[in-house]
Amino acid sequence: MTDPSRRRFLQVTLLSAAAASLTLAGCGGDDDDGDSGPLPGAAFFPQSLASGDPKPNSVVLWTRVADATAGDNALGLRLQLAQDSDFNKIVLNFDGLLAEPAHDRCIKVKITDLQPATTYYYRFIYRKDSVDYASNTGRTRTAPTADADTPVRFAVLNCQDYIGRYYNTLAWLLQQTPEPDFVAYVGDYIYETTGDPRFQTPGGTRTISFSDTAGAIALGSGSATYYAASSVSNYREIYQRYRTDRMLQQVQERFPMIAIWDDHEYSDDCYGATATYFNGLKVESDSSRRQRAEQVFFEYMPVDDSAATATGPFATSPSKLFPNTVLYREFRFGRHLHLVCTDTRSFRPDHRIPEDAFPGMVVMDKAALIAVFNAQSPGNGAAIYEQQKTFFGPYVDLSVAPWNAYQPALVPVLTQAYIQAGLPAAQAATKATADLAGKTSAFVVNQLIQLFNAAVAAGQIPGASPLPLIEEPVYSALDRGIAYLHLGKTAFFSEFGSRYGVVEATYSLYAAYQQATGQNRENVFGDTQQAWFNQRLASSDATFMAVASSVSTTSLVWDLSAETTLPADYQTRFLVNVDQWDGFPNRRAQLLAALKQRGNSFLFAGDIHAAYVTDHGGVADFTSPAVSSETFGNFVGTAIQVVAAGFTPAQQQRLQELLVTNLDATLKAGFNKLVLADSVSHGFVLFEVTAEQTVAAYHLLGGAEVSKSYYDDPKALAGKVRIKRYAYRKGENKVVTLA
Repeated sequence: MTDPSRRRFLQVTLLSAAAASLTLAGCGGDDDDGDSGPLPGAAFFPQSLASGDPKPNSVVLWTRVADATAGDNALGLRLQLAQDSDFNKIVLNFDGLLAEPAHDRCIKVKITDLQPATTYYYRFIYRKDSVDYASNTGRTRTAPTADADTPVRFAVLNCQDYIGRYYNTLAWLLQQTPEPDFVAYVGDYIYETTGDPRFQTPGGTRTISFSDTAGAIALGSGSATYYAASSVSNYREIYQRYRTDRMLQQVQERFPMIAIWDDHEYSDDCYGATATYFNGLKVESDSSRRQRAEQVFFEYMPVDDSAATATGPFATSPSKLFPNTVLYREFRFGRHLHLVCTDTRSFRPDHRIPEDAFPGMVVMDKAALIAVFNAQSPGNGAAIYEQQKTFFGPYVDLSVAPWNAYQPALVPVLTQAYIQAGLPAAQAATKATADLAGKTSAFVVNQLIQLFNAAVAAGQIPGASPLPLIEEPVYSALDRGIAYLHLGKTAFFSEFGSRYGVVEATYSLYAAYQQATGQNRENVFGDTQQAWFNQRLASSDATFMAVASSVSTTSLVWDLSAETTLPADYQTRFLVNVDQWDGFPNRRAQLLAALKQRGNSFLFAGDIHAAYVTDHGGVADFTSPAVSSETFGNFVGTAIQVVAAGFTPAQQQRLQELLVTNLDATLKAGFNKLVLADSVSHGFVLFEVTAEQTVAAYHLLGGAEVSKSYYDDPKALAGKVRIKRYAYRKGENKVVTLA
């Protein structure tokens, strides 16, 4: 050590793959091996190195070593930490680290008792045939102490799809001065699929493939088959490939990272251990797959584990993975920034409208509507129902007379429809029976009756007679309620009307009803994380509190209520994406209210592949665009082709104008708290937090610019990047657009 008399020591915690700790004393002084130092050995470190979770006295260092001639043997490494990039002032020269094949030869080392707000340089050294080979040199920086009056700069990154795309936004980040103190990844560091046609563009050299396709999940069909990761090797091969990118390596060599996950680190639009690829046609809850994904995440990401105390290589125990994972954590950067990182994926409930929800199933009958209206206006529930019942749909109860007489005929019709949609016959019959066992939309019942009668007329049901439709005046006299149909769910097995494109008014009513009756507490964080978050909120004394959320609190609304050229069912307000906080309106309101009461609080997020700034009236939300993934604008353009397939040409043209050409204007018109809406650019947000304000600078690169590489000429990006700056000032609690 440079000054043993000061009785300081470096505590080294070896986290072989996922988070254990080995405590050792470091040795100091200059490197006195008597030679010219190790040879360049980047080839043995194909993913280079990284650092993460910086605190005033500690940081986590990571690398992966590879040697094709090593067989199944563990590989020994030496770690050097220095105060200079030439390693003339070494403060740690630690030998004896082991990179185990059981963990893909990844190694994480936690170094504690460092100096605050200090830059350190580090490298790993691998000895082969008596020759030392060094990794690239990494640079990291510890956080300032909580009483330090110093500005803090950090970049927010997310959604960096590798397939067919380049990280030119990272090439631009590397050119910024002053540099960020750290980078915050808010999810979708990887994508688990090898070529999802909805948003990935396979081809060329930027591809992902699995050596273990038998252990993967096959999606698509025939020549269009692609795979989703499931086995440990699947997930590892994704991280291995992503980390070979030159720009990503340079960012991680230069800046410590703080990372949380979103969905794609496990599975698209997941909740807990449940995936959504098949939209209810298959059971997709898989705790083992979730644990495998988390194992590899912790192998490859420099995430701290303060509880790690082992004295040797550590294998991640399943008991520390789902459902017991604790990824949420906090960081303090001086007087002015308290960063609280949340986990919005591991504990959240199912989507409110299941992907396999039967459109005809009534979820709020007349009594439920009156109860909600009474809660909103005590004593007036029945009167409000009478005033508004035309907005809801008539229903019948197929479990009681006379309507139960229809059930034996209609269950086979619905069963056949489910079989045609891809559900196995036995499951189709069980589901159809359950779906037609209670209160059902009269409109949907009539549709099923028509299908039954058509089959009778075609001679497909020998001996059967046609059934009468529910006609006037009976139809109009029926009680009215909300079925899944009225929430926007028009298909049997689909993400549309479930996770995307739901009717705002009825969805809000249903959410209020479920909240009041305890059917859905919208417990995004889970009880333990929520209690932890509340305590941090109550005790924070920093000037600004920043909450990292993988998904945005910004409302994305398409207000088509005045668009009379569109089909009548589309003349309403739609919530575009209820996989984000729009799907949890009651919990979002509580979150924003708590942050507003605290004051000087803001959120930042990713996920949606777009740049948004929202002024929630006391709380700001800064949603960062994607590093490289398909922009939200392009995603909408593709989805519209499916949604509007049955529209007239004039209707298709109008929808194109509203939701593609003028998408951002439509979003701002639908949600007037949006200050910035850019759904077609890539980029990142660069924050600077001082005693007086937080400034968010959006660096925006055109969507088409990620399809080609600027790696050999990064300065050419200067004329292609637009910068928009916004301030959130202490005490004012509002967003101000800067020149």
